[in-house]
Amino acid sequence: MVIDQVQLGPVTSNFTLQVTTVPSGASISNTTVANSGLGSADNAPVNYQATQEQGGTNIANTNLSFANSAGAQLYVQTSATGNTGTGGTNTGSALTGSTTQTVDANQTVTAETNLYIGGPAQTGLVSVDTSAVGNTQGWETNGGSVAATSIQTQYGETYAALGANVASVNGEASYSATAVGDNVTSNAADAPVTLSVNQTADGFRTRAGMDVTQQSGVDITAASTATSNNIYVTSDSFPASLTSTQFNTNPVQAEVDLTAGTWTGTVTATSYGVANSALVSNAGPSTTVDGTQTNTGDVSAVTNFTGGSSSGDSTLLSTAVGNAYSAYACPDCNGAVNANVHQTSSGGVSSTTTATTSSSGYISGAAAAIGNTATFQVTKH
Repeated sequence: MVIDQVQLGPVTSNFTLQVTTVPSGASISNTTVANSGLGSADNAPVNYQATQEQGGTNIANTNLSFANSAGAQLYVQTSATGNTGTGGTNTGSALTGSTTQTVDANQTVTAETNLYIGGPAQTGLVSVDTSAVGNTQGWETNGGSVAATSIQTQYGETYAALGANVASVNGEASYSATAVGDNVTSNAADAPVTLSVNQTADGFRTRAGMDVTQQSGVDITAASTATSNNIYVTSDSFPASLTSTQFNTNPVQAEVDLTAGTWTGTVTATSYGVANSALVSNAGPSTTVDGTQTNTGDVSAVTNFTGGSSSGDSTLLSTAVGNAYSAYACPDCNGAVNANVHQTSSGGVSSTTTATTSSSGYISGAAAAIGNTATFQVTKH
């Protein structure tokens, strides 16, 4: 099967909601996709060939206002995706293919959420997720095999933004912002996998940021993750092989600004930024990786927390990484990892965690800035 898709015009989705009474609850989904492809089969081999290009802007924008409470529960998901494709087989069939995905220069993939809950009535649960992905390709099989090649280029911007001003939540409150320029995943269950990936992020920026204020709550989680190039491969029972090249020039920015008035559980605020990331996790006999990671962009992770008088605990983390590579194999099947990985990071890497609080609870925090990290292990799953 052959797929050829080009989206040159803008792709825009706007969702606006204003509620003056107290609803029983609310669930909101707002999604944009420039190009989407799927090729799969049961009991038959698949040769998935696809070319996808986003040549216009891509913006998903969600604006929500609750004058009092959002009710028993509020779920919000805002997502923008440039190019997405999936190739898959089942019941022992082979999956092969080759894909090329491109986001053109000066174009954006942006997801933005703005939330206001006025109170004073409490909201039971709040979950807000905002994600932007430039290019993403999946290769999946159950009992078959994977032999595929993916080429991805993000010449534009990937941006996820979340702003929230929330009065009172008497259950869990979770806020997440995720931006990924290029992403390839392969899930080979009871199957061998041989994958070749070339990823380039050479545009404006990769940024995930949030500014959240919550007056009172129990457990509050705020997390921002920004990744320019990402590869994630899982397999079991058979050999796994990855050949990859990852190149990033983008500034990579992950930022969390969280203000909490009072809370009785745990506040967790984390920011994680990485230019190039690759992981091969194989519960099989052998893992072979040959990878080159090059980063010339600045990578920053910033976590800022302001807390009021509270008895709750706080965990505050920021991590910035230039290049990260990990590969694992199974020890119970005489596993081995064969690795040839080259990492170069010439961009700045910075991590900042700050906290101002009058809480009487336990406070833990960390900041880590890492230029290059590589881990190769034969470990139990």
